[in-house]
Amino acid sequence: MKITIMGGTGYIGQGILSALVQDRNNYELTSLSRSGAQNHTNLVDSVTYLAVDLTKPGHWQTVIDNSDVVVDCVGIFLPSKRKNTSYQKNSIDPAKTVIDELMAKTTQTRFVFIAANNAPWPLKNYMKAKEEVIDYGVEKLDNRFVAVYPGMVYDKQRMLNFIPGVLLHFAIYGLHLNFLKKYRPVKRQKFNQEMLKIINQQSSVLTNKIS
Repeated sequence: MKITIMGGTGYIGQGILSALVQDRNNYELTSLSRSGAQNHTNLVDSVTYLAVDLTKPGHWQTVIDNSDVVVDCVGIFLPSKRKNTSYQKNSIDPAKTVIDELMAKTTQTRFVFIAANNAPWPLKNYMKAKEEVIDYGVEKLDNRFVAVYPGMVYDKQRMLNFIPGVLLHFAIYGLHLNFLKKYRPVKRQKFNQEMLKIINQQSSVLTNKIS
């Protein structure tokens, strides 16, 4: 199975690639990102890292067209004027570009989009960006588009997420503050296991949104 990870050099993408490499199935893995393999540590063996610009035609189109599954981990949590980033430029446009490519050139390739189950009010524009991609993907690809709804994906590798994730998990399952369930904390290892299921077309709790 040929699997392409958009944003495979990031925290989420690297975790998914690591899980795929360790799985018993035989995958051909490619990562598409702005920087490719440059200036990154802990890259996953057996993965082809390509530096691409999705705003321009290029080799990335051939990679996408020949993939069985494309997983979109691209995007930003918060926009930054200093870095010249925005939800439109860095989250919405890359997804729509690849969705358009898949609609025009393929009939079987599935597009798996890492959405979000919920987020606090200050991140309302983050959620709107995710929802815009979901609406677009469903319209263009129908059942070839799959949205995944994690909340906070936490792991000791990233303490900024780990401590809030542990506290949120305790608040929900220890203190039974059920109104917090919509923020859906997920251990990174568990998230990766669920992604393996989704990629292999098995049922997963993360394809169901919690209200």
